[in-house]
Amino acid sequence: MIKVLAVDDDPHLLETILLQIEQEGGYDIDGAASLTEAKTKLPQMDPDLVILDVTLGDGDGRDFCRWMRDMGYTIPVLMLTAQSSEMDTIDGLEAGANDYIAKPVRIGELIARMKTHLIQHQAREDARITIGAFQFSSSRKTLVHIENSDVINLTEKEAAIIKHLHQNRDRVINKKALLEEVWGYGDGVTTHTLETHIYRLRQKIRYVDETPFLLTSDGGYQLA
Repeated sequence: MIKVLAVDDDPHLLETILLQIEQEGGYDIDGAASLTEAKTKLPQMDPDLVILDVTLGDGDGRDFCRWMRDMGYTIPVLMLTAQSSEMDTIDGLEAGANDYIAKPVRIGELIARMKTHLIQHQAREDARITIGAFQFSSSRKTLVHIENSDVINLTEKEAAIIKHLHQNRDRVINKKALLEEVWGYGDGVTTHTLETHIYRLRQKIRYVDETPFLLTSDGGYQLA
C-alpha cells in the first residue's frame, strides 16, 4: 500500500480526494485539515507522497514544504492552489514542491500525476527514505541519523534487508521470504545467516540510537 497524506482546509475537497484516491485502490490515504495537524501526522504516518494546499488557515503550504525538505523528507509533494500565475508556480517549485496543480482539482489528473512522481521518486538512485530517527539511502548503503548526522555504513545485504522491510512495512516478513528476496534462497543459505546479519545490523543501529528499529515477531521481522 502506498501511503498518501492530503492536507487541505476545504472539507468538501479533502473528503473528495480521500474518497476518490481510496477507491483507486493500492493507496492508504489520510487527511489533515491544517498544517498543525499535518505536522503531527507526518512522522506518525511516514507517507510516500503528500498532497498539500498552498493556502491554509494556519499558514502557507509552501513554508510547510520548505520545512519538510529541511527535515530531510525527499518524498514527492504535489501542491494544490487556486492561484495559477507563473510566479505562484515558480514559488511553489522553489519551495521544494514536485508539481503544482490548479484548482478546481480534476481527480483523474491528480492521480495520474501522483503515479508519475512516485515512479520517478522510486527510480532515483539518490532517493532517501525517512525511517524512524534515520534517513536510509539504498544506493549509498547508509543510515544517517536525522538529529546528529551520525552515519551508519551498511553492507549490501544489510541495505537489502532494510529496503525490503520498508517496502513491506505494514506487515511482518517471515525469514524464508527475506532469504528469498535478499539471498535468492541459494544453496548453503540458512536462517542462521539471516539472524546473524540482523544481529549485526541491530548492533550498528543501537550504537547510534537506542530507539527500536527492527522488531522480531511471529517468526519474522518488521521495521518498528
